[in-house]
Amino acid sequence: MKLRLLIQIAVVVSIVLLCTGFGVYSFLRLNSVENRQDFNLYTLVPQDATAILETDRMADLVEDINELNCSKDNHFLYVSELFVYLKKYLYTLVEDTPHGLSKQMNKMLISFHEPDTPMNQVLYCSLGSGDYELVESFVEKYCSSSFPSKYFDYKGEEIRIYPMADGRFLAAYFTPDFLVVSFQKRLIEHVIDARRSKKSLMNLPSFRTMYAGKQSNVAATVYVRMKGVDMGKPTDGIRSQTQLGSWAEFDMKFNEDAIYCSGISHGSDSTQTFINALRVQQPVEDGFSGALLPSSTFFYDRWAMSDRNSWFGFTASQEYAKATYSDYIKQRDEEWIAYLNEHAGESVMSCLFQSKDTLDKLPCAVMCIPLKDELAAERRLQSLLYSTPKEEDAPLMPKVVSNNSLYPKARKFPKYVLPRNTLLTQLTGITESALYTFACFYRGSLLLAPDALSLSAYIEAVESGDVLDGTPVYEEGIGSLSPIYNFVMMVDMEMMLSQPETYVRLIPNFFFRQSNFFRHFMLAVQFTCTEGVVYPNIVLLYNCLLYTSPSPRDTR
Repeated sequence: MKLRLLIQIAVVVSIVLLCTGFGVYSFLRLNSVENRQDFNLYTLVPQDATAILETDRMADLVEDINELNCSKDNHFLYVSELFVYLKKYLYTLVEDTPHGLSKQMNKMLISFHEPDTPMNQVLYCSLGSGDYELVESFVEKYCSSSFPSKYFDYKGEEIRIYPMADGRFLAAYFTPDFLVVSFQKRLIEHVIDARRSKKSLMNLPSFRTMYAGKQSNVAATVYVRMKGVDMGKPTDGIRSQTQLGSWAEFDMKFNEDAIYCSGISHGSDSTQTFINALRVQQPVEDGFSGALLPSSTFFYDRWAMSDRNSWFGFTASQEYAKATYSDYIKQRDEEWIAYLNEHAGESVMSCLFQSKDTLDKLPCAVMCIPLKDELAAERRLQSLLYSTPKEEDAPLMPKVVSNNSLYPKARKFPKYVLPRNTLLTQLTGITESALYTFACFYRGSLLLAPDALSLSAYIEAVESGDVLDGTPVYEEGIGSLSPIYNFVMMVDMEMMLSQPETYVRLIPNFFFRQSNFFRHFMLAVQFTCTEGVVYPNIVLLYNCLLYTSPSPRDTR
């Protein structure tokens, strides 16, 4: 009996120990899989990438985008065909995964490359335990056509080509750690080159420094290479480009009616870029200009300009300001810059607004420069006008047409015609062939405009109190912006899209190429500088919030 009991006890103990050991082994294995170090997808991204979208919560990001009111109204931003496919098939993929996507698969990057087309991107995704087989079967089941896939060897790595049901081809690069796909096989080859040569984005010191400061707990992060940015409409013959600066990081957040992108830009050099010109300015600290903006304003910007030489060094490099001008015009430019250095305050504001005269084909445009002493500034301007030599063979000087019947309150403010110069062109992008500028002194400021009617319309609006301050469109626009800044811009994109090419050169071309989406938004852009670091801030407000009309929803 004792022997039998001992045997029974030994068997029970063995089973318990076996179960315990198996349980501990399983726990440790699962724990190691869950907590294994994730593959750094940035070691795959080629250095020529112009932008990268990153998210650690891919499923949540797609859900956030689908919950936007613009998405519910079928307004989508089609900048990446890969992201379109991702949105299309994500829920199907999740349904095929009993326990949802792994932590690794929720990690995703999309890199953007030149030329900037919806097909020219690469999607990168980390893979966890079992994800390799899941993705492989999913692609073959849902994404490929009835034609067989092909396999190519590139420097010892396998590239798979899947014929798509719509006639396109999807190139894929698989390993147990990651998945890389693109509609361009050459981009997959560049990814392999970057990995093998260790010349990826993570090997760029400028990018690596910025990436080290990445924030968490955001829906997505966008990294943008801000070197040469095309400006204005594609139909503009000048096709100007603005040198913004180096890399910038933007953290994205969403609510139903807005998209918020708060960013940071590191690094500086001696080049003439927008960011470097901003760094040396003392910020504006008196808030925004709503009380000085006509209620029909659809574009305005304000620049901190304590160091005017830096700004004019930058603006003179813009394409629309680099035409071959006569020595006479160059001399006038030097005189007016010296004039501003002596009399101007430390900021400049400009705006575009609608004329009361419905027959006017052009918008009203005014630049407002605060003055240290208005009387002294006006006396000096009159002296300059008197002493400036006459320009030989100059275009006929336009007459001062003020339309006093439509704008009676502007009548008492004298208007001047300045000798031809490029001051207005440099700061606004507005280029009139004759290059004459109209000027007026008003409420302690110097107003400049390409025509006299713009001056009259502006003064009439401000004198009548017909201004933006207190209106829903204005209050919503500034609500998420800092009252201290170095540059701010607000744009009603619906109105801006219909303006002539010469009036929209301060808007990046990207917004015009994607006009079907952005026309439904108010765009606010702000740059704030602190201790040499630039903080860009971009807000997109869905227009259904901002405008009231007889119908409950804008149906344009």
